[in-house]
Amino acid sequence: MAVGIVTDSTSDIEPQLAARLGITVVPLFVIWGERSYRDYIDLSRREFYERLASERELPKTSQPSPQMFEEAFEPLAGAGQEIVCITISSKLSGTINAARAAAAQFEGTRITIFDSLSVAGGLGMQARIANDLARSGAGSDRILEALEIERRAQRLYACIPDLSHVVRTGRIGKAQAAIGTLMKIVPVISLRDGEVVAEAQVRTFARAEETMIELALKNVRDVTEGRFLVMHTNAPALAEKVRERLERRFAGVKPKVLDVLEAGPVIATHGGPGAVGVFSAQ
Repeated sequence: MAVGIVTDSTSDIEPQLAARLGITVVPLFVIWGERSYRDYIDLSRREFYERLASERELPKTSQPSPQMFEEAFEPLAGAGQEIVCITISSKLSGTINAARAAAAQFEGTRITIFDSLSVAGGLGMQARIANDLARSGAGSDRILEALEIERRAQRLYACIPDLSHVVRTGRIGKAQAAIGTLMKIVPVISLRDGEVVAEAQVRTFARAEETMIELALKNVRDVTEGRFLVMHTNAPALAEKVRERLERRFAGVKPKVLDVLEAGPVIATHGGPGAVGVFSAQ
């Protein structure tokens, strides 16, 4: 039976690409004052950063409603497809609960909700792996098996120059941020079991970048089989520098994937501008 793939907008799969791949993307919301904007639909990256620079009030984010997932599932279920829905980590957002509530409305359709324990490029990687398998004719069980393997393989390490956004939105503890501020320590953060944690603490942002790269490389035993995705929030020059440093460390060996991707408005709300990270997997 054919399988439809659904994910949410924190995968940072842009609408045009999602349409071309046949992946259904359910948007989260960026909230500014009384107005809500659908991620990537009502608010582009450029518009987001322009407002962030000019508005005194900082934005918040919100998860999709169950009805939005129902609307995403309906055409796939109507076409007789099974559905695999891959969401942002349940430890970062309640999005998965909305997806589960929606799935319960489709008693005659097999809908599996998969917790990526990831976000941004990592979630996007998982969605695209699932979609490639679905397009090749794989069933839900085979897709879920591959997702379990990918989830275990992925690591994210990131440097965030201003922890205030992460603290304000509740993604890292205030005590950790206070330590960093008072002692001029720059943390290298990671996703561990779907949660944001401080992986290392160094004295400068340059050293944090180097530590991030070291950790990303340590996660990959064979560079030729490695997949690296450099993420950034409105910091293309910094992301390109990190990509070049990775290439130099590869010493002429080509990895399977080495790409640069800019995060969308929802992710940037939490990370703030100027952040950079590396997803690595093998």
